[in-house]
Amino acid sequence: MKKLLVLLLLANAALFGYAYVDGMNANAQASAERYKPINADAVKSLTAQQMSKLGPAKVAQLTLACAEWGPLSEADRVRATKLLEPLVLGRTLLSRRVDVQAEHWVYIPPKTNRPAADRAFADLKRLNVTGGNVVLESGEWNFAISLGVFRTKAEADERLAAIRAKGVKTATYRLREQTLAMTALVLREPTQSTVSKLEELKSEIAGTSITTGACPDIKA
Repeated sequence: MKKLLVLLLLANAALFGYAYVDGMNANAQASAERYKPINADAVKSLTAQQMSKLGPAKVAQLTLACAEWGPLSEADRVRATKLLEPLVLGRTLLSRRVDVQAEHWVYIPPKTNRPAADRAFADLKRLNVTGGNVVLESGEWNFAISLGVFRTKAEADERLAAIRAKGVKTATYRLREQTLAMTALVLREPTQSTVSKLEELKSEIAGTSITTGACPDIKA
């Protein structure tokens, strides 16, 4: 009888111990799941050595957010900067070059040689037509005079009409894909109210947009 009682006590103790350990394991598992990073496989951790190799500028980009307004022609850049003056952005406002594909070309057809192209270009200056250049490249457009490349047909039509109004009857239009060097204004760590103001201002300059995200690499 005494032996049976001892065996029952031992069995109860073993059962209690198993239940306790199993409960601890379940709690630990639940805790691990609770604090498991979302999309952990997409997160890349950097060591101190890797961070030091990035340099201070790149490390700053990993932690800073920026808003970007563009793309802007030079005239639009000046206008946008003026619109932003009341915000007193100071050194947080930067700019960077962006390459944009455009296909609406206003031009004067190619001349037979460089001297003829230079004479035609001088004639444009005398008529107060600015913003053009002599095309110097291999192929069929060598010695043409480019009078502007635009992202929309409306912009090209407006430019062509203004040039013809000055008496340049040889100016014409065609589709020809080219790359435009334009500008984007970049604002570091903007407040939500500033981003909202940027969204309002973008309507002042057609064809521009506001994007937000990690700060781009801007070389001084």
